[in-house]
This record gives sequence, C-alpha cells and structure tokens, in this order.
Amino acid sequence: MSALLSALSLCTAAHALPAATSPLARDFAYCAGRLSAEAQHREDQSLNELKHAMQELLAAVIAPDEAAAYEELRLAGHVAQSELLALSRFSFDQGEADRATQLAQDNIRHCRAMLLGA
Repeated sequence: MSALLSALSLCTAAHALPAATSPLARDFAYCAGRLSAEAQHREDQSLNELKHAMQELLAAVIAPDEAAAYEELRLAGHVAQSELLALSRFSFDQGEADRATQLAQDNIRHCRAMLLGA
C-alpha cells in the first residue's frame, strides 16, 4: 500500500513535467499547490501566505509565457496533497492513513524548507 501512496503523490504531476523544464521552478510550482491544499484543509492563513511566497518565487524564475505549464504542475501538487490528506482522514486502513499523514507532512516540510523563515 505504501507503493500506492508514493505513486499517488507523484503520478498526478507526471504529464505536466515535460513542459516545465526548470527543476527549481517545478519544485516551486508543486510546493505552491501542496501548500494551497494544506492551507485549504487546515483553514490556516499562515500556510496561505507561504503559498503566496512560493508563487512569487516561481514567478521570479520563469518566463511569463511558461506560466501555463507551471500552473498545471501547481494544480497537480494541490490534487496530490489533497488526496493524501483525504486518505489520512478517511481511510479505513489505519496503516494507510498513518503513511498518508506522514507523507503529507514530509511534503510540507520539504516545501517549508525551500522558504527562508518558514
């Protein structure tokens, strides 16, 4: 089941990756989506502010004509994080729920580490 969680956290963004060529920009976009989902799930304004900071970093490193490709990746990050949060809350398998919780927390920790002071 942990393989399913790993695949779930990565597969939703797979189709958007070829158009998004900068690894740093991909991380910024994906994290903006993850932070957006987490802020929505927790109704936490501070997470929303981190999402905006991540979006500003993304805008600083991409050309305006590349924005659509990175928006797809941001949405994929949001969906992937939302799915992990749903599994962590609603799974009938406690082990699966625990793994989803841990993976969701690890993802947000990674995103926070990309921002100074977060």
